[in-house]
Amino acid sequence: MPDYMLMVLENEAEHAAQSPASMAELIQKRAEFAEGLRSAGQLRDHGRFRPSREGKRMRREAEGRRVQSGPFAEEGKALGGYYWVEAASVEDAAKLAGACPALASDQVDVRPLMKGRIDHDKDDKRGKIFGCVVLGNAVTEESWTKVMDCIDAETKDNLPDSFIGGVRLQPPTAGRRVAKRGERQAMFDGPFLESKEVIGGVFLIQAASIEHALEWVEKAKHGVHGELEIRELWRS
Repeated sequence: MPDYMLMVLENEAEHAAQSPASMAELIQKRAEFAEGLRSAGQLRDHGRFRPSREGKRMRREAEGRRVQSGPFAEEGKALGGYYWVEAASVEDAAKLAGACPALASDQVDVRPLMKGRIDHDKDDKRGKIFGCVVLGNAVTEESWTKVMDCIDAETKDNLPDSFIGGVRLQPPTAGRRVAKRGERQAMFDGPFLESKEVIGGVFLIQAASIEHALEWVEKAKHGVHGELEIRELWRS
């Protein structure tokens, strides 16, 4: 079956306003959601990001690299987690996204994979794991795809020894967005280019700290054509 990424876009202010008990309940429900996908043979990987205020963004500019510290909540939204799943169609993947436990202010973007690989013992590895989110900014989907093609061509043979997995996503028009409207759910077709940056892929590396992760990122070319957001994953 085809593979899809369910990317949970969270309103970080709303999440921060929840009581510890409410957040613990949401985390538990998401763990049960992941276990249900695993039991059904549909889950390939999943992860939960630490708050974007702890992250970094890097872009190459004429005068050198530009590193920006978080938070990075686009219109109040930041990537809070992901589920890499198998589903028969994008419609079936969107149904899974609709079942993902979330606050009313959250959204779940569903994007088919162009390619991907993951170390299946990722969660057994010691140390910190960082998710590197590849971002592109373009007026049209065609120009956004060209940016992603350039990044892919110039980085696919330049992965670090600490690389433990990653995905490249198909263009936004191939995806869906699931959002709540009161007690009801609404589903929207891509593209989602109204956002300042559109996610083109995510890859995972092991590093002792976010500064060590940045040292490798500085040598890579992800930040030449687009921008790279680096966030640590919570360890379960």
